[in-house]
Amino acid sequence: MLTPLLLLPDIALLEWHIITINDLSTRLSTSLKDGLSNDQVQRRAIQYGKNSPSQPNTHYTRKALGYFFGGFGPVLFVASILVFIAWKPLGQPPAPANLALAIVLLFVFFIQAAFNMWQDWSSSRVMASIKTMLPESCLVVREGNQVELVAEQLVPGDILVAKAGNKLPADVRFVRVSSDAKFDRSILTGMVA
Repeated sequence: MLTPLLLLPDIALLEWHIITINDLSTRLSTSLKDGLSNDQVQRRAIQYGKNSPSQPNTHYTRKALGYFFGGFGPVLFVASILVFIAWKPLGQPPAPANLALAIVLLFVFFIQAAFNMWQDWSSSRVMASIKTMLPESCLVVREGNQVELVAEQLVPGDILVAKAGNKLPADVRFVRVSSDAKFDRSILTGMVA
């Protein structure tokens, strides 16, 4: 059986992985045998919300400006402007090499912005693919009965029942594990154990 630790406000202060099982069930006001009551579930659902990754805030203007002016972009842009100034207003006679350098710097400025956009797009695709790895449903003990429910409906203190091949729908603390339990951490580490 597993106990999810979802969005608890003091999670950074408490060492959930080393406290005793009795302390864990006391702090989460849950029973390993009976799970949570419906009243507890309703209160926690209101307090903590759904058990699903939240959508990040998107500020499109800030994001677009970041593509151009994040990292090395401002240096390229300022250098291009300075070389343009050195070409025409200050250059007597105007030097074609300065014009060529200014155009190349401006071109590199736009190339690095395009690369930043592509990098952001590919990383957002990876993050979106992580959502597809989460299970849609899970087996939970509530009011003494095992019920299957949508993973989004989990709340802190729920007792999960996991079997071979199950994906975990939340951060959990294992309270009872069979002797032959194995975990595939390759998604986190990149290595098959």
